[in-house]
Parts: sequence; C-alpha cells; structure tokens
Amino acid sequence: MTWHFTHNKKETIAALLHDVGTPCFAHCIDYVFGDYLKQETSEKKITDIIKQDKDLLMYLKEDNISLEDLESLKNYPILENKSPKLCTDRLDGVLHTCYIWLHTNSLEEIMKIYNNLDVLTNEWGNKEIGFNNLKVAEEFVSLVYTYAKELQGNTDKYIMKYISEIVKLSFEKRLLSLEDLYTKKESDLVKIFSNNFSSWEYFNKASNVIGVTEQPDNFYISFNTKKRNTIPLVNTSDSIARIINVSNYSRKIYSELENYQDTEFAYVKTIKRLY
Repeated sequence: MTWHFTHNKKETIAALLHDVGTPCFAHCIDYVFGDYLKQETSEKKITDIIKQDKDLLMYLKEDNISLEDLESLKNYPILENKSPKLCTDRLDGVLHTCYIWLHTNSLEEIMKIYNNLDVLTNEWGNKEIGFNNLKVAEEFVSLVYTYAKELQGNTDKYIMKYISEIVKLSFEKRLLSLEDLYTKKESDLVKIFSNNFSSWEYFNKASNVIGVTEQPDNFYISFNTKKRNTIPLVNTSDSIARIINVSNYSRKIYSELENYQDTEFAYVKTIKRLY
C-alpha cells in the first residue's frame, strides 16, 4: 500500500518494518500493563529490534537506508498519521478487518474503495491519502463504523483481556518471561497456556461473549478501551475537505460511533475462572 501511494523506498521499508517491535499477541500485551486506552506500552523501538538482526542491517545498508531513517515514523505521513487522519497503517486495519476478519465486505467492495484513493493535500498543507469520489468515501465511512465498533465492543475486549490475564499468570508462575513474547512463536506460548490453565480449552472453544448490565460470577470484563476512528479527506468539485464537513451521512455515522457503548459487563458462560 505504501509503495502504491509513494513509490518511496524509505517509507515503504519503514512500512514493512513498522510493527517489528510488537510482541506476540500484540495489543493484548498492552493490557498486561493496564494500557487499555493508548495501547502503546508493549511495543519496542523498531531500531532496537533491527540492531539484533545482522541480515536486516545488511539489507538496509545495501538499500542505503540508515537506522535513523527508521527512527521516527512521523516522517512518513502516508504510512503513519495522527488519528483521525487516514494513512496506510489505518487503512490496512479498516480494510482487512472488514474483508478478512469480519467478512462484512467483499473483495470487489474493498477494491472499489482502494482504487478510489489518491494522495491529496490536507488542511495543514501536508500530504495525506484521501478519496476522489464522495459516494465511495461514504462507503468507506461505513467500513470505519464496522471496524471501530468491533474494536470497542465486548467480544474484542474480552479476548484481549483474557489473554493478557493468562500472560500475567504465566509471568507469576515463571512459565514465561516478558522477553519470551518477543522471541518465541505464538504456537509455543499457546502450548504453555494449554498445558497450565484449564480455562484455555474453554476459551479456545467459546463462540460468543454474553453482555449484561450486572456483574456476573464468571471471569468478566468491564472497562473502556481505545477508540479507533478515521475521518478521511475527499476531493469534491469545490475543494478538498474532511468528509464530516461535506456529508450528512458521515456526520450521522460518526455521531453514532462517538456515542456507541457496549454493555457494562461481559463474560463467557463456560469460563468461571482463569485456572
């Protein structure tokens, strides 16, 4: 995606490597540290990871890319941009969630959205990807709603909280260390969980999370998490503007998203406790 929009080698390599500091189970590990809202605690610096890999260092040298070039992703606004601006990292999250994870949209619908995107100039005079057609941009907004609502919902929160609590217990029992999350395979860690926590089998087989208004006796969740949102630019016949400023439909969608709140408590019927 980043190469498609920039044809810039450094920004594309930064895109390729931008998540190398993420531990196994990704943002679940932020929950281990109680970071529900920002979800930034567990990620190591990209350069700290690359320094440990001789092959990567060799490839970067061949491409005349320094570690300093990868030090700050804010230098690459097409790849990484502050929310709610659209960037390839955020675009990837929305499109893949709706197509691969939730199956709410077909590949043809995803392609229609992707093919309408272009590099525009935003209200601050900076480059940012956005849409060339208002109707297509509105279709993307509906995907944003699906994506953001799912990641603020109790199913996602329960899964992440359960895994984070199992990881914490594994630390306490000295079954694994924090460093293991950056070096071991997910399958190896899952084997540890399966062998040591009886609830893992129930978690693995669970098909739904039950939302309720009163605190249940089972292992449950009840907290607020990071709100994810994207308000793209759109190139209208008059100007380049945020879609929220030119689309009544989008204003309604973003208002609903802002006010969305899942039930206060949620649990899985078969999981009474973690172990």
